[in-house]
Amino acid sequence: MHSSTKWLVGLLIVVGLASLLAVPIGSGHAVPLLLSYNWHKWLHVLGAVLFLGNIIVTGFWMLLAERSGNEPSIRFAAIAVSWADVFFTAPGVILLLGNGILLSQQWGGLYQAPWIRIALALFTLSGVIWVVALIPIQNRLARWAEASDALPVAFFQSLRWWYFWGLVATLLPLASMVLMVIKPG
Repeated sequence: MHSSTKWLVGLLIVVGLASLLAVPIGSGHAVPLLLSYNWHKWLHVLGAVLFLGNIIVTGFWMLLAERSGNEPSIRFAAIAVSWADVFFTAPGVILLLGNGILLSQQWGGLYQAPWIRIALALFTLSGVIWVVALIPIQNRLARWAEASDALPVAFFQSLRWWYFWGLVATLLPLASMVLMVIKPG
């Protein structure tokens, strides 16, 4: 397992433990805010910027590296994308989820407002795709990129699947963000 994947798995465990807050808040039990409402909102927005910014930029960056045909650039991008998830995507998820759960109390909890339920479902589906498809693919890409051999055909086949699942896993939280901003009645 690539070292970035090990770090990512550790951060995902933190996310899983933090999401345990969702049970009391989702059922309508009030949990005191650690900071003011505005600070939690700011941290939630910061999480969205880190998360969405990274998943959009890394996909574009990997595509540019591949299109260059320069194998050292492709190798560097494959490894850097994995580390970018550790430093940007996972912290963004932690900020989004933790603060979003706390902020949902203003609308009666996670499960009271339909737009929150749908946005959370889209975000969760994106997370499932990330854990089930994208992380394993990125792990393989990074290991191939670190090998001294030429990049195998399987690298580029896996990269195609990474693009596909990455696009799906990007569109879902973008739709979630739209719901968070417009808060349809």
